[in-house]
Amino acid sequence: MIEEDSCTSARIGLLEQFAQFIEALMRKLDPIKHEKKRQEILAAAKRCFLRSGLSGASTAQICAEAGISPGHLYHYFESKDAIIAAMADARLEGVSERFKQDVHGGRSVISALLSEIEQHPANPAQSALFFEMLAESRRNPEMAKILHGRSRRMRNLIAEVVRHGQAQAEIQSELDPETAAMAILGLMDATKAVSLHDPKQDTKKVTALFKLLIDRLLSSDNQTAKLSRARKSVQRSRSA
Repeated sequence: MIEEDSCTSARIGLLEQFAQFIEALMRKLDPIKHEKKRQEILAAAKRCFLRSGLSGASTAQICAEAGISPGHLYHYFESKDAIIAAMADARLEGVSERFKQDVHGGRSVISALLSEIEQHPANPAQSALFFEMLAESRRNPEMAKILHGRSRRMRNLIAEVVRHGQAQAEIQSELDPETAAMAILGLMDATKAVSLHDPKQDTKKVTALFKLLIDRLLSSDNQTAKLSRARKSVQRSRSA
């Protein structure tokens, strides 16, 4: 009887290994399908995090939301931290792609930066998740690594955009790109805090003010003069 149980367990183990081999092979043969499923899992994880919080959402909940088994999940992500890291990477890639499209498409650098702020209007649930991640990073070295890496890459990306604006004489040449990038990120993070302090606050008005501050911070004298003339022209046309 014991020998039969051992044989059965061995067969099950071999079948599981074979299934994993077939799935790994299919991922190589159909990377598009693999990436699609990966994005579905990330979307399900985000819904769970927004609904239950970072610590409240378990891998079991994420699997249920995505309609997969725990064993299936680990073919795509080795842990919940890996899911969070992938979400941060996706966010950064999206920002980078929008900057490339805007700047290479002839849009002004400052306009591209201001547009990015509007792309992610703050809401209480997402803001709470952001600050929960910050708090978790104080206790979890892996989370700290994820957030610090994401922050560094985002800062480098914005600094690169600022340098491009300086080369085009849109942005003040005396500004240090790294410092300017930190200031911009700080203002973007501040919009998240507003919705938590007062969920009824009109975040659109606050965002508009932050956009004005960034505009004034970055604009070169030449660009500021152009903006001033444009505003005066609009005012004259309205009063005419």
